[in-house]
Amino acid sequence: MIGPVYNLSYDTKGMNEKKAAEAFVSELFAKVLNSMNDNPLVKDNKLFPKSNTEKWFKEMLNAEYAKSLSKKELKPLVNQVVNSIKPNRK
Repeated sequence: MIGPVYNLSYDTKGMNEKKAAEAFVSELFAKVLNSMNDNPLVKDNKLFPKSNTEKWFKEMLNAEYAKSLSKKELKPLVNQVVNSIKPNRK
């Protein structure tokens, strides 16, 4: 069995709060998309069984979809994460 795909290409040295929040939301939604693919309604296709390579590629594709989502459609969630990790300065 192939393990989950994680995005290890983040440069944490130059990362600000917004980039860190985008990375967090991206990883979160990659896990959501991968768990959707593990649903028995989708997983049990006996007509066209999936190979390990196809499963691995789908996990990588889900990681890229999640990165794209975190930069565009999930911007309100990213902003909420940014606001929650910023210190409250008065």
